[in-house]
Amino acid sequence: MMTAKQLFNQRYRAMRKEAQYYNKFIFNGHFTVFLVILIGAFILGYGEWLKDIPTGINYFLFISIVLAISSIFPLKTYLVEADSLFLLPFESQMKDYIQKSIWTSYYKRLPLQVILLVISYPLIHALAPNQTTQFIVICLFTLLLPLIGLFVKWYWFLYGLEAWSINVILGILNLSAIYVMLASGSLHSLGAPIALIVLAVFLQKLTKQHRLPWTFLIKQAHQHQANYYKFVSMFTDVKGLQERAVRRRYLDFLLATPTSFHEGAMYPFLFKRNFLRGKDAFNLTLRLVVITVLLMSWLNHPYVSIVIGCMAMYILIMQMSQFYTQEAYGLWPQVWPPSEALVILGYQKFLTGTTSVMAAILSVVYLVFNIQHGYLIVLLFIVSYLTIHRTIKKLKYKESLLRD
Repeated sequence: MMTAKQLFNQRYRAMRKEAQYYNKFIFNGHFTVFLVILIGAFILGYGEWLKDIPTGINYFLFISIVLAISSIFPLKTYLVEADSLFLLPFESQMKDYIQKSIWTSYYKRLPLQVILLVISYPLIHALAPNQTTQFIVICLFTLLLPLIGLFVKWYWFLYGLEAWSINVILGILNLSAIYVMLASGSLHSLGAPIALIVLAVFLQKLTKQHRLPWTFLIKQAHQHQANYYKFVSMFTDVKGLQERAVRRRYLDFLLATPTSFHEGAMYPFLFKRNFLRGKDAFNLTLRLVVITVLLMSWLNHPYVSIVIGCMAMYILIMQMSQFYTQEAYGLWPQVWPPSEALVILGYQKFLTGTTSVMAAILSVVYLVFNIQHGYLIVLLFIVSYLTIHRTIKKLKYKESLLRD
């Protein structure tokens, strides 16, 4: 009979295999090139920014907030709905399963902590060159607090408390430990880790006789998987991902029914409606625009900003690739079957309209900070045009294969 550890290892291998499959589509040749350019642009812009750091800002507090939030690791159990029925007789053996999930959740998220520490070190060193000892302690905090937090989070869930409350508690304790050490180097910062350890021991004793909250854990696992699929859907189609719709009344003026609703106008309208009322894709695009605007404003470097803008345009078009399969192979083609050329043409019009709006927004932001290099905004539209052209060409090739 399979043990609890073997069951977890089997599910983790299946998850990793699925991730490797999707990574082939995410980290394709073009995206990898853009990613390398983006990293290089960030390093260049960050280095220039460090030479003349603006004053009047509490950077230690900002660094502490980022590290405190990143130190709240999600507990991934990979449980499925059927487990509440089939694993219930073996609940007493699930302790090993949970232990494996805690340690795996820790190791998988740890590289992010290391990256954030590497990024924050030059800023800390520029602000306080003589705080090497404090930075080492902060590194220990940033690496150990998440592990303690995962155990506290598990006992918190086992006790039946809400997830948001433990995240708030962990965020406050992490922030107090990191900020006190970073700002003053005081040993009082050790109070937060000690409090977490005491809380973990106390909750462990309280929950010795508690049963697993199957419904809650399965819901959490499902949410983690859905979040991963949402990220992957930015680059390729995801099997089994169901996007929810939401009414946004303030965007209704963009969805006015065409006066002459013929087969040529059907698909541009459906693609636009799917995007504006889709909950996941619209929010992802909005976040992408906000992050890009913030990066372009913060770095304030003409060449770095334009590279980041071009990268955002490319990611946006890759994210929109999901709409073609959602609409072209949906219900409407069966009710009102148009020609294949009209479907692709409608998709091309949708991409062109959406990317034109985003390119215009990024162009305005770029001109505000880099008016002397304003001619570079043409690169945003060139990248948009070339990426759309390549996408449409690839779609036409795929459709020709399906016809054969």
